[in-house]
Amino acid sequence: MIVFIALILVAAVASTVIIKSVENLQQKGEDTSNDTRLSLSKKAILTSAYILGDSDCEAELFQHSGFGGWSATYPVGSYAGNDFLDPDNDGVNEAVSDDATTIKIDAGCEVILYDEDDFSGWSARLSGGDHSLASINANALPKNCGGGGCNDQISSLKVLGFEMQLHWTLAAGSDEVTAGEVSWTVTCVSEPFAGYDGDTIVSSNPYGSTLLDGTNTAGLDAKIVDSEIIEHGMYVKTDIALKICYPEEGEKMQLTIHIDGGATTYYTLSFRGLDVGTNVLFVS
Repeated sequence: MIVFIALILVAAVASTVIIKSVENLQQKGEDTSNDTRLSLSKKAILTSAYILGDSDCEAELFQHSGFGGWSATYPVGSYAGNDFLDPDNDGVNEAVSDDATTIKIDAGCEVILYDEDDFSGWSARLSGGDHSLASINANALPKNCGGGGCNDQISSLKVLGFEMQLHWTLAAGSDEVTAGEVSWTVTCVSEPFAGYDGDTIVSSNPYGSTLLDGTNTAGLDAKIVDSEIIEHGMYVKTDIALKICYPEEGEKMQLTIHIDGGATTYYTLSFRGLDVGTNVLFVS
């Protein structure tokens, strides 16, 4: 009798454990199913990616600290040799090799400074803003240009800034999303390391997003803001600035569009050419 009662107790405990385990597995399955459904119900589809061309930002290089002495202005492009000395090609040299100390860079651009006149030697990569010698020293590779500081050593530079326009919509069956939930990222191999550009579609500096007809979701002639609702059937254009991932002909870059609480979609941008209006969305 004692053995029989013990067996009943063991069976009861075992059944409780089994039932609890089944309930846990069922809950995990439901959670996974809900997560999968949510990610699939919020998904952006890129339909095209057009080249708009070089940004209109500039960099101004100065001879002295405090942004004094001679100065030379450089639009987006690469400047070495005579192009560095006379960036506006007017026949008069505005710059002097190995004689610069400070630089101002427009927002939306990045600049790479170089020691030698052929884009070699130490380099310093700087984003938009006013940069003193201390800033150049801190961003140089190697730091402080090898230990002696970077003053009066700049002989070539590159101003990077590139504009594109993304056209996208929500996938069929997607729930509505708020504009502030959508972001983009472009990744690339960038001197002297891999890099990326990215932002939300709303604060995509300095351009932002509208519907294809140039209006917001209320039909007004205005940019889309964070709180606006984007629904399936709306087609959005997002102007983006690439300041780190500056493309060259024949290069490929990866683009992702991410929706918070939803899916991330992945695309290849294939820059077979750099003509304005070229669609670089690669579909295999």
